[in-house]
Amino acid sequence: MKTKIYLASSWKNKRIIDVIAKQLKNLGYEVDNFTDPSSGRFVFSWKELPQKTLSNLNAKTFLEDWRAQKAFKEDKKNIDWADAVIMIMPCGRSSHLELGYAAGKGKQTVIYYPSGFTKGEFETMYGFADLITSCIEDITSLLQE
Repeated sequence: MKTKIYLASSWKNKRIIDVIAKQLKNLGYEVDNFTDPSSGRFVFSWKELPQKTLSNLNAKTFLEDWRAQKAFKEDKKNIDWADAVIMIMPCGRSSHLELGYAAGKGKQTVIYYPSGFTKGEFETMYGFADLITSCIEDITSLLQE
């Protein structure tokens, strides 16, 4: 059975996410790429909302938008489907919550710095991750264990 991987990151990293997804697929993994609608996945970025709308939303009212609700359900469904979650750095709060949820569910978790580690950027709670790396080979080794 192929290992199923959920990629968590920021839309700012779309280019590198697509590269990593392709690399992992070429190695035989099933990969959920939240930026790629070609699989039929619902794809949504809050930046699709007009600035006037965004400026009137808060943490609670944003989640009342049907797109935010649908995106949440889609992401949760795909995290639940996955065997492993790879958080591609740099990223924001949402990706960190996704990784934490996955760790709590007992899934393999990886924090991946494809451009190398950044000095001054660290978190105590990264200790929940099974692996923190800047090397794709480390990830594939972990997934094969």
